[in-house]
Amino acid sequence: MPGQDTLMKALTRSLSGGALDVLGVHGVELAEPFPTELPANTLRMDRVWRMMDGNLFHLEFQTKRESTLHRFLEYDARLANEHRVRIRTVILYHANVTSAPDELDIGTARYRVENVLLSRLDGEQTLDEVERHLRVGQWEPSDRMRLGLALNMRLEDQDKAFARVRELIPQVPDETERDLVVSAILVLGDQGLTEEQRALLRKELRKVSKLAEELYEEGRMEGRMEERIEIALNLLRKGMALEDIADTTKLSKQEIEELVRKQSH
Repeated sequence: MPGQDTLMKALTRSLSGGALDVLGVHGVELAEPFPTELPANTLRMDRVWRMMDGNLFHLEFQTKRESTLHRFLEYDARLANEHRVRIRTVILYHANVTSAPDELDIGTARYRVENVLLSRLDGEQTLDEVERHLRVGQWEPSDRMRLGLALNMRLEDQDKAFARVRELIPQVPDETERDLVVSAILVLGDQGLTEEQRALLRKELRKVSKLAEELYEEGRMEGRMEERIEIALNLLRKGMALEDIADTTKLSKQEIEELVRKQSH
């Protein structure tokens, strides 16, 4: 996703300050995003942060049940070995998952994670609480998660809940808080939506959040660059001169020469 640095910085603040208390995950104060791709390895985790105490917080979001924790154990073991710190792993499960393992005994060690089963939370009641807090001016950090994750909780009417989320986001009184809610929705909250709903939600988020608009612009610029690179590669394959490709695509001669080097490897 474009703008990962911007988004992760916002999400760092969004998940801190007691925001996760509503999910039963207490004492999380995040300091900064942490690289999630381990050296010399293709394993990549969803999201990892360094916490204020120096340890790591590993957050996963799953729409399907994990039948075994071996994959997460490998992530965390390699991360711990690389950085020599303690790791706290929390797995958020979409409402279509009603149970999941939280412990793995491999004989020589016992590995544990914290599962948050969103199927146990009532999405309609959660939105009622957000609406009540907005009405009386008592917005709190946990409301970020309530509004950000409601569409992944247990719902009787998905379409009605989707409409309510769209109505409530612009009512968040503080611009910064709106951006924090948006970061939670973009990373975690739209997992269970259809492509049509996801596109509609992201379009509307741009109207009420500078963060969403910034990410959109970054994505559009990234898309334009990718398109120009693809055109340049096609012209290179056809044997066009570098100067002519640069004139056609508006890429620099150095950028095109770099494409040539990459193609030759």
